[in-house]
Amino acid sequence: MLRFAAALPALLVLALAAGAEEARTITVKGQGTVKAKPDTLVMTFAAKGKAEKAGDAIEKLNKNLKQLKDDLGAILAEKKAQGAKVEDTGVSFAPQGGGGMMQVMLNGRDGGDATADVTASSQVRVTVPGVDGMKPEDVAGLVSALLDKGRGAAGEAAAEGADGGFTIFGARAGGESPVRFEISDPEAALSKAWDEAVRKARARAETIASRLGLAVGGAVRVRDLSQKDAPDADPASAAMRMIAGQAGAAPACSGETELKVELEIEFELKKAEK
Repeated sequence: MLRFAAALPALLVLALAAGAEEARTITVKGQGTVKAKPDTLVMTFAAKGKAEKAGDAIEKLNKNLKQLKDDLGAILAEKKAQGAKVEDTGVSFAPQGGGGMMQVMLNGRDGGDATADVTASSQVRVTVPGVDGMKPEDVAGLVSALLDKGRGAAGEAAAEGADGGFTIFGARAGGESPVRFEISDPEAALSKAWDEAVRKARARAETIASRLGLAVGGAVRVRDLSQKDAPDADPASAAMRMIAGQAGAAPACSGETELKVELEIEFELKKAEK
């Protein structure tokens, strides 16, 4: 009885060793590309009101905001832009005494002027669907008309989510275009690119496996690498591009664009059938 009990640990070690054997796999990458044409025009403008008192700043803002929205709406009606929307993003207040820490450091201001005016602002976003079905000259005419009217007395062109850049040594730098062309359903547009990436990854795995006398089984792990090289992934490099005037360089183009995806797939390897 004791001899049988002593043999149990040895049997357990052998069983664990057999179960710990790793499955044979191969990891490859596949890329897919597809061309698509943006179908939505998005333009962003800013209305502002400045005064010594916040209440007066709000009053001025509301007046300019209404004028700006009316002007933009009139252009959309004139151009017969079906389904277009004009929406504001609410009110925000700029801090008194300067334009932010970046401007304070570069321009040498202490930002401590307690008598500075209060600035109330709001962004107005114009969205026009269906531009992929419009003639190029009609799209250009619509954009130019909105820009001209939006940069009038009541408003100014602005980058979404920002004031369009920052001041460095007295000059403006950085900032995005107030004109953007977007794909309303990018996942649908990328469908063919995903299929191509998977197909290329499997083909590469099969080519390598065949040289080893093996066959490729199912996928056991997948990683989406499409965003790993995003331009603003590194804050330090993004800041340097801003100083160089290269930040926010997204093209405001209504023409066809190329979308890319990249996958890393780990496939199971098995013995090739004879």
